[in-house]
Amino acid sequence: MEDENEIKIAEDGIIHKETNVTLPHGREQQIKMELLGMIHNAENPFDIILHVARWLEKVSAEAGYEKIIRDNIRSVYGLALKDKKLLTDELHDVEERRKRIENSLANGDFTDEEKKRIEFAINLHKKNEERLKIHIHEAEVNGSPMDFKK
Repeated sequence: MEDENEIKIAEDGIIHKETNVTLPHGREQQIKMELLGMIHNAENPFDIILHVARWLEKVSAEAGYEKIIRDNIRSVYGLALKDKKLLTDELHDVEERRKRIENSLANGDFTDEEKKRIEFAINLHKKNEERLKIHIHEAEVNGSPMDFKK
């Protein structure tokens, strides 16, 4: 399938690509304007990166790309560099996941062995929540925010 924004020209056996100038600002004009808008509104840089990653996932049909980027950002900037916003975001996800597991345990029909495993998972989530709360507190006390003041 040919890209509608490129014209292939065979010249001396070499294929050249030229931009189709009939499209005023290119196909990606919407994301470019969204990106500029987010920057002008002093949005958090991580939110901007995730917004672009979400767009890239959509246009590339690479399912899960945004999650890969989110997980890597959390690992490096959240845990390693103690960014409060990213740690808080991860804490929220862990709490939500624990609640869904607890709800499943309360409403499901499980064997005793399965209940033990589910309870173990719930306890691990609670420990992870406490660990993240400690990291968030450390980020509040010692960290420097990686976002801009609006």
